[in-house]
Formats: sequence, structure tokens, C-alpha cells
Amino acid sequence: MSTVTYSNARSSPQPSKRAEVRVALEKLLKEGQAKNEKKVFRDRRRRPILIHESVLDYDKLLKSGRSLADVGRRIRHFDGALKEEIASYIVPVELMVLSREEPETVGGVELPLGTVISEGGLWLRYRPGIEEIGINDRGEVILREVEAPDPAAGPVRGSHNTSVMGRTKRLVTRLSLEEHEADRKEAEAWLRLFSGLDGRRTLQCQFKCAGIDYQHRGNVPYLHRTTQLNFFDLRDIDMVRIASLVAFRFRKIRRKVPTVTVISLMGLPRDAATWNALQKRIKTPKKGGGIPEKLQDSRFYDPQSKGIAPANFVHFAALRDLPDEITVITVNTDYHGEVKSRGVLSPLTAIMSLVDIISAHAGVAVLSSEGTATTFTGPTGTGKTTACAFWAEKNEKYRRLELRRRYEMDIRRTPDAGRLGEAGIQKELDRILSGVGILCQEDWVEILKEGAGQWIFWPTERTMYARTGGFPGLRFVLHENHPLLENVMADFGGSGDPGKLGRITHEFFPERIFYDPAWNHLHYDRSSRRIAANVFLERNGELDFCVKRVSSREAIDWLLTGRTPDGKFEPLYNAYPDFSGLLMQLGVVGEKLREAYQEAQQGHYAPLGAGDAPLGEAIFDKLDVQVKLWLDNCRETPTYIVNGVYGLELTQDINWLLSQHSDSFGDWKHVTVEQFKAAMKERYGVTYSSRGEWSHISPEERRS
Repeated sequence: MSTVTYSNARSSPQPSKRAEVRVALEKLLKEGQAKNEKKVFRDRRRRPILIHESVLDYDKLLKSGRSLADVGRRIRHFDGALKEEIASYIVPVELMVLSREEPETVGGVELPLGTVISEGGLWLRYRPGIEEIGINDRGEVILREVEAPDPAAGPVRGSHNTSVMGRTKRLVTRLSLEEHEADRKEAEAWLRLFSGLDGRRTLQCQFKCAGIDYQHRGNVPYLHRTTQLNFFDLRDIDMVRIASLVAFRFRKIRRKVPTVTVISLMGLPRDAATWNALQKRIKTPKKGGGIPEKLQDSRFYDPQSKGIAPANFVHFAALRDLPDEITVITVNTDYHGEVKSRGVLSPLTAIMSLVDIISAHAGVAVLSSEGTATTFTGPTGTGKTTACAFWAEKNEKYRRLELRRRYEMDIRRTPDAGRLGEAGIQKELDRILSGVGILCQEDWVEILKEGAGQWIFWPTERTMYARTGGFPGLRFVLHENHPLLENVMADFGGSGDPGKLGRITHEFFPERIFYDPAWNHLHYDRSSRRIAANVFLERNGELDFCVKRVSSREAIDWLLTGRTPDGKFEPLYNAYPDFSGLLMQLGVVGEKLREAYQEAQQGHYAPLGAGDAPLGEAIFDKLDVQVKLWLDNCRETPTYIVNGVYGLELTQDINWLLSQHSDSFGDWKHVTVEQFKAAMKERYGVTYSSRGEWSHISPEERRS
């Protein structure tokens, strides 16, 4: 077998029986307007989800005893000069209920303003040419029409909408290098064709990630821009230093340091119609140029979609067969997360495995006055960015003041307090606060041993590519800087707050921000330093603890299981490496993976490959290296499971306390939330609300 092709496609959820959600606007329409499809826009159950205000009968509204605010929210759409109103729409408040209970009936519906997206609730993807201006004094959402719009431009300044949101569902894994080389040759042929048709050169850029040299080539301007934003310049001093250390390790095993090329292709025919349209543009097709004569002859053709669907094409090689030049091909996707995960970080894992380095889906922060680092490992959505940046945010001053208060209490308990005096205590606090609460990296790091029992990290990203929802100090960043934002959507019920209907809130889960630490909103230092604690982040309401320390063997069990907040599984909390992607698509995850891994350790590889022993052996080859490195790391570094379901500030207090005062709970074998609350109240006078928020800090102090 030379090729493995899998799909992540899920069957559509079947709506369960529930009480019918009725939309009040239905009974408030003018006579004869209920069937006006040009002004009343409905979901799949024929309920109005957007109406033109001209069909709303205000006499009926008055007689109903309700106000407009009770039944919906007004969205006003103006021309570019904001002088002439193009249309005024009403969005029903029942969308909040539909978002929670029946999103499948609304998701995908096309409206005059854009397309409804169902992703963790309902959101509105404004069509190209619409910009949000803001909210007026009456609470109305104001939009304007932009002339000659960029088709990919989003609804706010600096925003970009990708054609694909999230990682692609199709991953094609070539087990033969010859097969993958044939993919690469066709990809190069497509690049030459598009270059000739568009009259533009193929875009190329070079960069470094963890000291490894990368090249990105393609016809996607957005990805050309984002790879340069996200990763390091070839001359970056930190990367040059790390590159020399990587080269030294490879010389020891007598190997050349591999390099990586990522090819990104957009515009390949997705069906027969687009194939025929492309053929008309090619005036003199050349045989033998590498372009297939028929759509179905393309190496990228997907029989299921009968076209070229968004996909990744990779060569899955055992570590001993890893080539010196690695190529990853992304097809028909312009999502930066695809290039970052499959294109950059997946091959990085394989390369670093050759020289005994862990590639971790983790962030790093300094939360100890000793200046040591704490790693935070977990899948997307568990709070890695928050854990790393919470104490580092400069604009939310109450957080740093709370940290200072606690360190002051610690100092005043020591015998040195009297000797230092008041001025000395304040000077010592200035010193401590200058070196604690520091963000180092927020999503991916390389972890390696440096000396007996000493583990350090290397950075991989120059800028942060992080979720906007919950991003610390986001409003200050947007006010003072001009970040690139990816996939900005308007609230269409997703938040459950009627005051947010139709508004850009930056709470859409897939929305991302490219944040440059040079903007100085965060205490930031990506310098390598010793790791003193590992935290594996969970969000699981079924666990009966808020934090517990685990042995190295227990840590490996948690890593292999890799539970995500939505109850799915990502091996090693990491969906990026090629072996993880394969395992997830094979369905060998969770408890099944733990059992299959144990079988593979005994030489039985078929369970790991879902019945395919050669594939299972190739997967084990890559997985086992990372597992053994983690086992060694967790044996020498205190490792904790932190359950983040108890609230934002309580969770960050757990992360800080285990980093700063590792002796607080003895062995930390099983700490319940009530035990933790009692300890924080006794030691620092910290109290919490039922939502895990600090209740000892007043609203006025938070605003200070």
C-alpha cells in the first residue's frame, strides 16, 4: 500500500425532539408579506431569522404590548458615504435560542448581508463589501457598503476571511517517496500554469522555526504574508543560535539538518464546471507539462467530491527514512492554521525526534520568582494562551497589583522583613515583579534536556497566532495597533446575549489574531530557560479535582488519551503531527490508543494501524520517540493536571501557586476545588464567586 487517504467528515447531527421555537416577528408582519421571500428570510423550518423593516407592522407591535427591543434588533445598512440608507433589517431575539438548541436549521442560510455560520453557536459571515461601523446612540448596528471590495476582506479594519475555516477534512498520506514526488511535480506544474495565466510570479519566502530552515511557495498572497508574520526571519539572532545547536546535534548522528518546503495551491478545479472554465483560459495547453488532461487524472482528485477538495498531501516516512528535503503540499485552502500545523509544525516534530527533542503543543510562562518556566500543554480550547498571558497583561492592572499584594504578604512573613524596612520591601517587590508573570510562547515549543535533570524550551513562533476570544487585553490591542485578524464574524445568537446580535464581538471561536509582542501590551521574553513544572490542561466537569500531581507513567496515560474539551481525543494533546492526524482519522484514539501502544511495545503493530501492521509500525516509530522523551521529562519535572472548569481566575491561581509555592499541598496528589479555595483564603485572603472569579477585588479595583 503506497497511499492512505482518510476523511474527518462527520455525519450531520440529527435534531432531537424538542418544543418548537416560535419567532414573535412572524405575527408582527404586515398583511400579505409573510410569503415575500425578498424581504422575509427564513431558516429551514420556515421561521423568520431576518426581515426587512418595511414589512414590520408597528400597529401590531403596539397592540402586542411589546417594544421593538423585546422582539429584535435593528441593523441599518448604508452606502459608502453613510448618507443614504440602503436597507434596514430586524434580527429576531429568538436566534439566541435557535443558536443553542437548533443551530442546524439556520447554519448555511444565505442572507442579503452574508452567510450564517454554525460553529459553537450561530454567527454571521458578512459578505465582501460590508463593513461594520459600530453602534449608534439607539443601539442599532450600523453597516456600510464598500465599493470595489476585496473578496477576502473582512468586516472590520485589518480582517481577512479565508475560504476554509479550520483544518481540512482530507489528509492524503503517501507511504512511498516516489508517489509523493509525483504529487510535488504536479503541484509545481500547477504553480507554473497559474503564474502564466495570472501574469504573476510564484510567491516565495524563507523563514526559520526552532532553527530549521523553511521555504513557503505558492499562489496565495495571504499565506505568503502570514508565514512571514508568524515565524522568524532567517537572520534572527535567536534562531541563528538555535540553528547552530540543532546542527551540532545532527552532526553527532552524522546527518544533514533537514529542510522543509511548503507548497500552497489555491484555485485548483473543485468540480467539472470549474475544470471546464479553466480549460477555456488555457489557450494552448501543452502536453507533458505536468497538468493532467482530465480532472479525474489529477493526483489531487478526490473521488468523493468529484473534484479537487481542500486537502493536505504528505509523505509519511519512518524516522530512519526521513529525507533531507521534506515537502508538504496544501491544496485549495488559504487557512493559515493549515500551513502552521501540517506545513510547519508537523515536519518539525519528525525532524526534532531524530535528535531527542520534544515538539509540544504547549505554551510557556514564567510564574515563579525564581525565574523558571512552567509549560502548559493541551489541545485547542483548554486555555494555553490564557495561562501564559493572564499575569503578563499590562493593561489589566488589577492582575499585576494582586500579584504584588501576594508577594508582599510573603515577604512580610519572613524574618528579613524587619531588616528590609518599608522602602526595602517595595524595592524587593519591584525586583520580583520585573521577573514574574512573563509570557514566553503560547502555542508550540521545543523541549529538550540540557544537562542532568535540566530541561529547557526553544521558541518556534515570532508572533502569536491566537484566538481573539479571551485574548488578554484585546480591546487595548485593537485600540492602539492594527493587527491582522482572521475570520471575523458577527454575533447571530452565538453569545446568548441580545445586546450583541449583529455585532462584531471577536468571540467567534475560530477567529484569530496575529499579535506582535513588540507592541508591548504583555510582559514578554522568549529566551530559553529552565522548566520547573509541567501543566497538562483539562476541561472536564466529571473530574473530582481541580489539580493533582501525577507520576511520569500517569502523565503518559493522560498524554496518550489526549481528551479535548468537547470529549474527543488528540494523541499527546496534539493534532498537528502526521502520526496524530493518522491516528485520529483511523479512530485509534483515547483508551484504544493506550491499548494499541502497549501492544506495539510488544511488537504487535496491527492495532496501532487499525489492522494495517506496516502502517502501525511506521506510526509507532514516530509516536514512541515522543512518548519516551515525555516519560523522561515527566520523571524529572513535576507534572500536574489542572482542570480548568472552575473559572478563569481560580484556574490561573492554581497555575501560579503550583509554580511559585510547589510545597503548598505537599505532594498535590488530589486537591479539590474546596481545598484550594480554603488554602488561598487562609494564605492570601483570596475569595471566589461561584464562577471562579475573584470576589475580594471590587469592580472599581478592576477598572483602575
